[in-house]
Amino acid sequence: MKPNSIKVLKKERKVLFYYEGGNCLILECSVLRALSPSAENKRNIKNPDIDKHNSVNINKVEMVGNYALRFFFDDGHNTGIFSWEYILEISRLNSNS
Repeated sequence: MKPNSIKVLKKERKVLFYYEGGNCLILECSVLRALSPSAENKRNIKNPDIDKHNSVNINKVEMVGNYALRFFFDDGHNTGIFSWEYILEISRLNSNS
């Protein structure tokens, strides 16, 4: 499900995803970085080290077609493509931890 809007809160190191109906999903930048679906990060997805990325922030967010986002993290990482479905899956995983 594609959000209506996305807002990066740099000071709080969080990303807000606003959906139809007023729902808002909040994810920390460290969680997004640790769970990046990039090829270099695939081996860490099942056991992510979120604490390793506690100081990471997002400099830029870019749409990838109409199906995904690319985050440009301030540690130089920008190769993961986050589909709308994957962002919701991260939210579910994060709420269970």
